[in-house]
Amino acid sequence: MYPMARGLLVSLYDSRSLVPQPGEFAGLANYYRLLHLPELANALRVTVLYTVGTVLLSLAIGMACALLLQSSFPGRGLARAILTVPWGTPLVASALIWYWMYDPQYGLVDFALRSAGVLHANISWLLSPRWALPAVVLVDVWRIFPFGAVVLLTALSSVDQSMYDSARVDGAGPVTIFARITLPTIRPTVMILLLLFTIWSLKRFDTIWIMTQGGPADRTNVLAVEIYREAFRNFRVGIASAIAALGITLSVVATAVYFMLESRHEPAV
Repeated sequence: MYPMARGLLVSLYDSRSLVPQPGEFAGLANYYRLLHLPELANALRVTVLYTVGTVLLSLAIGMACALLLQSSFPGRGLARAILTVPWGTPLVASALIWYWMYDPQYGLVDFALRSAGVLHANISWLLSPRWALPAVVLVDVWRIFPFGAVVLLTALSSVDQSMYDSARVDGAGPVTIFARITLPTIRPTVMILLLLFTIWSLKRFDTIWIMTQGGPADRTNVLAVEIYREAFRNFRVGIASAIAALGITLSVVATAVYFMLESRHEPAV
């Protein structure tokens, strides 16, 4: 709590350092300046797009993998072990590998798509205003969906198998069983994963900074990157702290929405 409180305190100063002086006190002026900061509006928009894309794709792919690995097939144990590789790979190393894979001349992504006939010309993924954000989202989805898959697989293993047997006897198909039995049963796990993925995505910095540094043309400039730029490039620590306070507020709102939704599903005492 102390770093958060310290950041809120610094946001009240028009300071160029992390140790503001009494004469630099500005009150709420930094928050007023945020309303007229064009970079902030873009950073908020990019952060929302990045968060929605990362969270939904990670949950969807994680759920699909969990359902697949729940069934019995030869090599299932090996498949479960391989699934955890992206999550366990060091972040910087995996980001640099993906940076090379996206290279338009020597990268594996363009080569694979050309070989499959999907592309007829190379694409500079990380330099393209159109494709840079989807490319970064794909990398983070690849990194975090295994965590969701493992957690969901654990939740699926706790579902009463007799419920599945009864549903099949009544003629229910796979889609109906998933919608009426599986999903309601593992809903608490899905909701906590949704919250965790949202908070992680809202504060994501490392992957984006390594791969694009917020470019091109600020198309991947999320809030965390904007905070870094204001604090350590423009030396406006007070403004950066105010933006960080905004990021904390978004995380608090996401948490509040989660608990509000959960309270509606709690059984009455």
